[in-house]
This record gives sequence, C-alpha cells and structure tokens, in this order.
Amino acid sequence: MILSENGLPRAIEYGVVVLAALAFATSYGFNYGFDNQVVYFLKSLTLTDKSLLRADWFTNHTTQYHRVFIYFGAGLLELNKRGWAVAVAQFVAVFVGGLCMYRLVKRIAGAGLGVAAFLLLLSMLFITRTSSVAASYLFDTIMQPSTLGALGSLAGTLFFVEERWLWSGLCLAAGGAFHANYLVLSYPIFGIAHLALGSKGSRKRLLEQFAPLVVVTIALFPLLLAASHTKASPEAQEILFRIRSPHHYNPGHYERNFMPVAAWQLLGVGSGWLIHRTPNGRRLGAVFAGLLITIWTGTLLSTFVEIPKVTQIFVWRFAPNADLMGQILVACALAQVLTRPGIVRKFPPVAIGLACAGLGVFGLYFRNKEGAPLPRLLLGFFALAVLARVVDLGLNWLTDLRPEQRSRVVVVKRWLGRTPLLVGALALYVLAPDRISQGIHRSNLLKGEGGAQSDLYRWLRERSPKDAVYLTPPDLEATRFLGQRAIVVDWKAVPLIPTELLGWYERLCDVTGRQVSGAGDMSGYNSIDPERLASVVAKYRPDYLVLRRGGERRFPDLLVAFQNSGYSVLKIASSGP
Repeated sequence: MILSENGLPRAIEYGVVVLAALAFATSYGFNYGFDNQVVYFLKSLTLTDKSLLRADWFTNHTTQYHRVFIYFGAGLLELNKRGWAVAVAQFVAVFVGGLCMYRLVKRIAGAGLGVAAFLLLLSMLFITRTSSVAASYLFDTIMQPSTLGALGSLAGTLFFVEERWLWSGLCLAAGGAFHANYLVLSYPIFGIAHLALGSKGSRKRLLEQFAPLVVVTIALFPLLLAASHTKASPEAQEILFRIRSPHHYNPGHYERNFMPVAAWQLLGVGSGWLIHRTPNGRRLGAVFAGLLITIWTGTLLSTFVEIPKVTQIFVWRFAPNADLMGQILVACALAQVLTRPGIVRKFPPVAIGLACAGLGVFGLYFRNKEGAPLPRLLLGFFALAVLARVVDLGLNWLTDLRPEQRSRVVVVKRWLGRTPLLVGALALYVLAPDRISQGIHRSNLLKGEGGAQSDLYRWLRERSPKDAVYLTPPDLEATRFLGQRAIVVDWKAVPLIPTELLGWYERLCDVTGRQVSGAGDMSGYNSIDPERLASVVAKYRPDYLVLRRGGERRFPDLLVAFQNSGYSVLKIASSGP
C-alpha cells in the first residue's frame, strides 16, 4: 500500500480531495439561461441558428466584447440545445478550480498537510462562495466569461508558485482572452510579483510570463482601444458608472463591503507570517502583494482622485483572488499550528496582532447579522489554535514533571497531529450538505419551466414571427435569449463601447418616457400610451408591443396576438401585415 506524506493511503487522499472538489462544484448547481447568460450567449445562439435575431440592434449593431467566449458558447450549445453542456462546463470549471486550490495549499502547507489545509479552506469557501466586493466573484452559479477568466488566473497563480513561468503566462493569457479585465490586470499584478522576487533570473521569468499575455493583448487591442478612446467617453462613463452599474463601478454603493476584503488581508498576512519565509510561500506572498497593491491603488484612483479610466478597468475583479490568498494562508497556518502547536512561539506579536485585527474587523462587519456562520467558523478555528497550544504546553509540563511518561506523550502528540484533518472534515460535514442541497434545489435545469413569463417566451420562440421586432418591458431581460426574438432595448444588455452605450441609453429613455437615472425608471414603460408608442414606432419600427396584463386596455385598436395571466402581445397595425 502506497502511503502519502500524511500517513493516509494515497488512493484515500486523492479520493478525499476529488470528493471535496466535486461537492464544492455541485454546490453551485446546474443552471442555464438566466442572469448574465441571457447577454453573453446571444451571439453564440445566432451562430447555432443564423435565422435568429437578424433584426436585433444589440446583437448585430453593437460590439460583442467577449469574442472568444462567443465561439466557446456556440460549441457548447451545439452539443446540447437545452443547456446541459453549458451547465456541465460550469461544473467542470469549478471542479478544476478546486483542484488548483488543493495543489496550491499543498505547495504552501507542505505535502503532509495538503489535504487538511484544503478541507479547512473549502469550509470557508462554502460560506463565502468566492464572492467579494463590487459584486465580484471567482465562481458563480452560471457559466460566463468571468468563470474562465477566474480559472485562468487561479491556474496562473498556481504555476507561478511552482516557478513554471511559461505555464503561468499561458493560463493568464487564456483567461484574459475570455475576459479582458483579467488580461489587463494581470500585467500590474504579476509584474509586481516578479519585482518582489528580485532581479535574479528576471529576464527569463518575465519573457515566459508575459509573452503569451502580449500576444493576446495584440489580438484584442482594437477592442480595448475602442472601449476607452472616443470623444463620447465622459458622458458614456457617467451612464455606466452612476446609472447602469453603480454596483460595479461606484464604491459609494458598497464601501462597507471593503471590510471583509481588509479582514482577509489582515488575517492572511498575520497567520501567514512564517509561511512567507518558505520558497513557495514567498512566491505566493509576491502574488498576494501584487494583488493588494493593484487593488488598493486602483481603489484610491477611483475614489479620492477619481480617474474614470482606472475605474473602468475594474480592479475589484481580482478582489476575490486576494480574499482567496488570505483564506489559503489562514488554512495553511491553522493546519500547521494544530499539528505543531509549539510553532506559535515563532509568530511575532505583530503577526498575532494582525490576525486578531482581522477577526475584529469581521466582528464589526457581522455585528448586526445574527447567526452569520463565517465569524463563528473563524472564531472556532482561532479557539482551536489556542486550545492546541494549551494542550501542548500541558503535555510539555507533564513530560518535565514525569519524564517516564515521555513515550506516552509522544504517542498523544502524534494522534493530536491529525487534528487538522479531523477539524477540516468536521467543518465540511457541518457546512457542505446545506450548500449542496441549496445548489441542487435552485438548479433551473432540474426543474420544469412554468409561469406566465415562461409561457410568453415559449410563444415567442415557437409561434411568433421570427423576423419581427418586439417592444418589450425593459426589465424583461431574457426576451432575446429565451424568447429568441429581436427587441428594441432592455436594461440587461448594455454595450460598453461609448458611442453604442449612448445609443442604448437613448433607447431606454424613449421607451420608458423618462430621463433614466437607474433601474427603478424601467417602471415608466408600464405607463406607455398611444402617443409614446407612435413616437417609438416611428423611430425604431417595432412590429409587436408586449405589455403586462391590463396594459392592453390602453390600445383598443390593436389586435391581441397572445395573452396569458401575466402578459399581452399586441400587433402594431402601422408596421404592416
């Protein structure tokens, strides 16, 4: 029987890791056709059926800024039209991401503590869901471009720690090809990381690290240039930052959520103080430093100084990566302390102070949230570390007092050395089942369609004219994708090229009858009258009008083409037969 470094049979060790990663991936569920997917998969849908959305403005007359993902998505849809290939791809991405995390903690904590540290890490991730400030995350419940960007950044970090610079660069470039934020921000983050490693061998390191990124940047350069260099940029940026996406670009909307980010950084630096001195830990620390400097510099330049171009780069895309680095350091340090409690003596007071400050910040953040599991978990981990040290001191005292008991004390310490694995397994046993159950319960692919909205989408894609244009409530976000029909405009599908963004905003103002200042103004559509309809028809030439049930009474002269308990679809007579 082949044993691993922690004394477990290697097959059991790998089995535990695979099962834990599978559980983590399953907790995100199996989903398709909602949220960001109704935008990101539009062009993919048209590649699988060229007769769809030919008259749609957003799909055909705005710049699609996730071009590589379009073909990836089309390939998945060709495999399965119902979306199961998309859901399985998401599952695989999270699973592979989990394996990357395991390999990272194994490199940092040491092979003998790799499984224990991984289980401790996952217990935190089952709570945080890899989410961070500014509605950012590593993984979500759906496959989207950021999923592959995040996976590339995670794999790139792993290979950086392993000194496999070319593989690191290739993974970062692949992730950046799917999502430009990851491409642009990889330069400062990993540039600072290489700077932190010193000048020895830097020429070879930098060439292998950044050559793949440069190739992808050159390929995407026209798109990057178009997104940031036009005369329309200031007005378009105001619409994007203040009206459409303040949850991403306006820190005033989420300033309190910077507290967990800061807390993970304090905990990571404090608990990982000794880890930073090992070769692998030093390289992880270099990436951590690159993340922190980039994120906080970008935050400074988006708040106190307010440089719009910096804000648009969205440095908070990497905030979940920084949180993960802190969580990895906490998990690895905890595994080491529980295994060898005497190591606590090597932590200087400043390190212990930083860790305690991190716990304090979490306490402030969660003080009004009853039953919040994260602070309880972290306090439990901290208490276990203290208890382990107390028990260790007690055993050392017993050895000094009764030297003849030394052999028994050694046996007890050997068994206590397995505590991290037990603690990690117990934490997952408590936390994972509920998260997995929620993920499966919320999986829309495991549930049938239903409701008035689903009936409307079904009628649109199966019974309505394929080449017609529909004027729809702008908060009905899935009409293009699930209804597979062209529409005038909606709130969800927003272009990022400045001139196109202004066109989108003009359409919204026209159909709502308001000078739109936020999502709440979408309700203005519900009061549309014949006069406003005539203006919209003259400008955008829709063929059908979709209203919430009851709104059809304002248009007695229009023919009802479809109606259910929630919606009415009216044929606009002036648009012709």
